[in-house]
Amino acid sequence: MFFTFLNKDKANFPDLSLFLQYTPEEVLFYYYNSHLTITLDTYKQLKIEAESEEDTLSPCRQWLELLDGELDVLKDIDTLISNKYISIIGPYYYPFSNTRFYFNKHLPANVKQITASDFTTIMSLEFLDPMNREILDYHKSRKSTKKGHKNKDDLIKDINMCIIALQDTEKVNKHINYLNKLLELRYAIVNIENLWPEEPDILPEKPQKVECEHSSGGNLIPFNTLKSRRKRKGEEEDSSSFNHQMKIYLLQYREYEKACDRYKTILGEWEDFCSDFTERCYVDIEITESKLKNAQKNLRIYNNIISKSLIHTDYQDIKSLTIFKHYLETGRANDLQDCMNLYEEEVHWDEIKASQERIENTIYFLQNSDDNTRLANDHIERLLKKINDRSHDSIRV
Repeated sequence: MFFTFLNKDKANFPDLSLFLQYTPEEVLFYYYNSHLTITLDTYKQLKIEAESEEDTLSPCRQWLELLDGELDVLKDIDTLISNKYISIIGPYYYPFSNTRFYFNKHLPANVKQITASDFTTIMSLEFLDPMNREILDYHKSRKSTKKGHKNKDDLIKDINMCIIALQDTEKVNKHINYLNKLLELRYAIVNIENLWPEEPDILPEKPQKVECEHSSGGNLIPFNTLKSRRKRKGEEEDSSSFNHQMKIYLLQYREYEKACDRYKTILGEWEDFCSDFTERCYVDIEITESKLKNAQKNLRIYNNIISKSLIHTDYQDIKSLTIFKHYLETGRANDLQDCMNLYEEEVHWDEIKASQERIENTIYFLQNSDDNTRLANDHIERLLKKINDRSHDSIRV
């Protein structure tokens, strides 16, 4: 699923916000040959929102038309609401995307619903912003230019281009991962030799009646007679429990039979739907491969700018480059060597400061233990000696 990008592997439970913001066509694009499970509360809230919405093209009105109109779930939803022994119904088949719908009375434990915000994140990966014209021009200018001495303005521009390239590289890589995932899923569908809708899978388990053995001989001992009476009473209770379980089973099996009827209906129409469905998958593949080719081209341009930068690879990260740029723009540095020296010096003093903080934490921890006072003093002396030695080395540098 696409939602591995969100650390949501089981992304089949949409919440209300998704139905209010995105249309069925937009959502089901990510659920080809898959399934969705809608909780009863989400369905009820969707119905309330749709009935109060005047715009017939609004997402919630389109969803209600799909569920109540095309899938005809309304009667079975009433059963789900009124019957305490029915906890889930489905599947309902939507052949356009070969998606199955289930309706669950409750949200299972430890399941995270897919929200509109999640979908916004996923859909933002589908498209790539056009490359900055300044980046393209700089890329062309760097094709034949060798690294060498540059003035401050050229150095600042090179740093700016590197920062943009690094930021955009991250976006492009996410876009490429998205496209590869889409291609993987679409190819998986078209490579299925015999593509059919999934059969109904909610088959209730039939209860088994326990057969009890009866004694063939009589017994005149009163104790054994009482024991036999208790045994018969237990058998009667078991029989009553079995009858109750059997009634529940028959109610659940009736829902399974309805699902089988829906499955038979969709099979009768599947030949035409399958052809259209696979054709859309091939169109998706063609469009996605074109996008992937363009994204890989952009990635090569960004990598070229970074590889031919005046900045050493040790400092080719956004944080370091931003600091270098600050040095140059504020006059603290006039060239690349100044930037590196200042940067290393600040890193060194940050390490000393961090060491001092660790000393203070160690003192606080160890001095609160009377048994460890000697160890605390020894440890403090070692750390102080180390800090002093590094300080002297820094002064000599």
